[in-house]
Amino acid sequence: MASGIAIDAECKGLYDKFQTGEKVFRCIAFRVSPDMKSVIPDEKDWQIRKEVRVSPREDTKNALTVLCNQLVSGDENSIAQPRWILFNFEFETAVDKRQTDKSIFIKWCPETSTIKNRMVFTTSTKGLIDNLNLSATNVQADTIDEIKEIIGNLESGNLK
Repeated sequence: MASGIAIDAECKGLYDKFQTGEKVFRCIAFRVSPDMKSVIPDEKDWQIRKEVRVSPREDTKNALTVLCNQLVSGDENSIAQPRWILFNFEFETAVDKRQTDKSIFIKWCPETSTIKNRMVFTTSTKGLIDNLNLSATNVQADTIDEIKEIIGNLESGNLK
């Protein structure tokens, strides 16, 4: 339980598909339910599947574009909704040109979120991390530019 709100069992099932077993998703997202009583997986269009017909690096860039577009499009409530986003970045290291991947846990809390949404989001983060047994690197992002910087930081070795 996180800040008095439950973590929906579907969160763990979705995370398992992302991290182990099938590994079919490039990106998955969670949010606080509309009644603010639980953390739930976000709608299906927020769960971005890996595209096997393109290279992993190209798929990473395409999925990042889709994610950034989703974060800034839609109605005011959707845009202002804080989200926990797990994104699997595939990239080439700048130092030794090695192909690798890393999952990043992005805490997206835009400035347009209400104070209540921000408080519930912030106090529920640890509960979600504990429930998923998450070991990914955590990054706080409030703007699209901060999300776009992640790939560059990974490639240069500035984000571990």
